[in-house]
Amino acid sequence: MHPETAARQLKYLADTRFEEDSASHWEEYAYNDVFDYVYENGERQHMTDLVGRICDEMGDGCRPTADEAQMFADSLVTEGGRPLTDGGEK
Repeated sequence: MHPETAARQLKYLADTRFEEDSASHWEEYAYNDVFDYVYENGERQHMTDLVGRICDEMGDGCRPTADEAQMFADSLVTEGGRPLTDGGEK
């Protein structure tokens, strides 16, 4: 799934699960870097799982931050999360 499609899927899922306007224009773009990361490093199912996880965390006005979404993505793409590094760039 392409990152743009993942953003649309998130909006559609949130709109069907919640009565409020859950996925705004901002949220379609808030996770772009995370969707790009999964697209480049994961598999199609990882993207689907990520969208579902983000949507599951939405509700009562709460939204996962981009950092939280990145942690979800890391746990999906790499076994046990992102491996330890020397502290350099991602």
